[in-house]
Amino acid sequence: MKDLLIVNNHKVIPSEYALSITDFKILYDRDKSKDKSKAIKELGYIYFYSDHTSPFIMYSIKERVQEVIKSVFGEDSKWTPDSKVQTACKTYMKLKETAAVKLLISATASITKLQKYFEDIDLTLTDDNGKPIYNAKDLVMNLSRVGDVVQGLSKLEELVKREEQKSSKVRGGVEINKYSQ
Repeated sequence: MKDLLIVNNHKVIPSEYALSITDFKILYDRDKSKDKSKAIKELGYIYFYSDHTSPFIMYSIKERVQEVIKSVFGEDSKWTPDSKVQTACKTYMKLKETAAVKLLISATASITKLQKYFEDIDLTLTDDNGKPIYNAKDLVMNLSRVGDVVQGLSKLEELVKREEQKSSKVRGGVEINKYSQ
């Protein structure tokens, strides 16, 4: 699949393909300025919030919204994604989504939850009977398997990259489709 949004010189610009999609064109056309700076920032928000290759993907959804707004619009920005931006985010995710990408996104979300588990675990907590809530043995066992989890996530990321490269190979300007293979 062609890229919808292209990151070039630290700016996100819409591809000609993206502007043929109504949800993106609405955002682009509603910015009446010559340089389309607000539209470019909104498209940047969509990319950084929605794309599975975004450096912000490791944040939880709520944290991601705030971090992307700070990074794209500035620390003091009062901007929030309106319904048109939210719709464009959903469209972007739907168009970029494959089974492998869905799995990668879910796995990344699970890693974030696992990280929170390791941060929050308190081996000194006890229940009403004085028994430990968390078992040190279980914690050590889980910690020993973290490397396998990270390795599995890396393999999945590589699989997604290969899948995307395969689907975007071009011969003589013609995009390969399922009937060409």
